[in-house]
Amino acid sequence: MLLTILLLRNFFKISLTCLSLWACNLIDRTNKLFHNTPDWKDYTCDTTQRINDLTVQHISQSFYLKDTLLRQNLHPKRVFVAIADKQGRVKMNGVMATDEERPLVVDSSVNQSLILTWQDQEYLWALAAQPRYLYNRWEKLLADERIIFLSKRDSIHNIMKNLNGTVRVISDLRSMANQQKYLSKNKTASPISMHNFGFAADFAIFRHNRISNDLSLYRPLNDLTAFHSMTWGGNFVGFIDPGHIQLFKNGAEMIRKYPDLIFEFEPYRPQYNSWMNKMITAGKEQKANDTKELLIELNSYKKDKPCPCLNGKIQVPNTLIVSVQNQAKSRGYQSETDLLLVGDLASETVSLITANGIISYPLGVWK
Repeated sequence: MLLTILLLRNFFKISLTCLSLWACNLIDRTNKLFHNTPDWKDYTCDTTQRINDLTVQHISQSFYLKDTLLRQNLHPKRVFVAIADKQGRVKMNGVMATDEERPLVVDSSVNQSLILTWQDQEYLWALAAQPRYLYNRWEKLLADERIIFLSKRDSIHNIMKNLNGTVRVISDLRSMANQQKYLSKNKTASPISMHNFGFAADFAIFRHNRISNDLSLYRPLNDLTAFHSMTWGGNFVGFIDPGHIQLFKNGAEMIRKYPDLIFEFEPYRPQYNSWMNKMITAGKEQKANDTKELLIELNSYKKDKPCPCLNGKIQVPNTLIVSVQNQAKSRGYQSETDLLLVGDLASETVSLITANGIISYPLGVWK
């Protein structure tokens, strides 16, 4: 009798796991069956495909700015990550807070530790804290380009002052908090901006101590930005921004040069998709060309890469979780305060372990 109960229990566990994987792929395949999918549409997570490698970015991206993490309102002191290969061998490391916004590697030794690049360190710490400016997170990558932008901005500013008298830079580097405020007030159409990375500025021309909205006064920016190989907001389609200048044509061009920034754009894909659908429904698809180009560019980096199936949940072997937690304790891990990420190639799962429990997803491949 006991043997029968155990067999039935395992049968139900296996059935639920299979159902989870089947459901994830059924949704994906149904979408493809009934829709001629545009090239800007998000890829689907095909859990019938096997994965052979995982990176810190793949694991971190699964939970970055997701409600599953944000609603827990955690303030971890450390973030650990472990990657287990198909034979169960585990390599791990982590990052912790410092007096500055930069994270510090928990274990700097190479032996038995997961080697973390500075980008990996930023991916992990992004799950614990957001800097005031996204530029601060990526300063190592963007600092030289930022200096070039500021030089061009100041050159344009001086010429505009000679032409118009009182001209001020009223916005340059922008926090994500302010970006969301602008978005809520319909002062921008994008949830993330070149301002957030230090590659955009807004000029204001004053007349009678008030900001002028006379487009003709800002029109010299067209030639000035063209001379400096930049872009003028007065040429934007669908959202004219006459005082705005930016270094790159659009977000797609920026992430082509700096693919690491995809990490910041990917969480806002639902908003970009919504904007595309809204414009298409209104018969104004041409007004969303920059958004379309951005989504296509994001897709080009995702294809055939590991993905979490958010539609299906799966139980990760408890023995693996316990083993990883025990190994992490020797590096200072405290389950009550720290985050622990686990990517397992054997079970093909990714997990987030917090003081509030475990969230796990089956892995697949973006197709």
